[in-house]
Amino acid sequence: MPKINIEKLLLILTALIVGCTNPPRMNRAYDISGNKLETLDICRKLLQELEYEIDIYAPESFMLTTKPTRLRRVLRKYDYIVYIKISDRINIHVAAERNIFNRGSESTLGGSSIIIKQTETYLPKSIQMKIFDPIHKNLTINDFKQL
Repeated sequence: MPKINIEKLLLILTALIVGCTNPPRMNRAYDISGNKLETLDICRKLLQELEYEIDIYAPESFMLTTKPTRLRRVLRKYDYIVYIKISDRINIHVAAERNIFNRGSESTLGGSSIIIKQTETYLPKSIQMKIFDPIHKNLTINDFKQL
């Protein structure tokens, strides 16, 4: 019977615990079975029904993006866009930034802005669910399965 090294086991468990502290990545993938152009059009209509404004619609490259949407949560304000790319699957990504108050010494009354934008690599899981749940619900209604 092989000997188990306790130090290696503890190292692996620590890596798993630390790795699980981040919320899930801000993307989802769905399987498609039909035409890419028709799928892109379904996604465009779906986002418009969810009251997103389409910023870029590029059927020649099978992608679209929405205009920035503001999400307010307590003191933090998040702006995010939804990016959809159709390849052999539907790839949905969310890019977000957070508005924060600039408390630095360089902020002046007449000079630089007191609000700065900070790119967010991970949104809190509750906010991600607010964004992805309606999209997921409508995609499953249209017979797309999440991968």
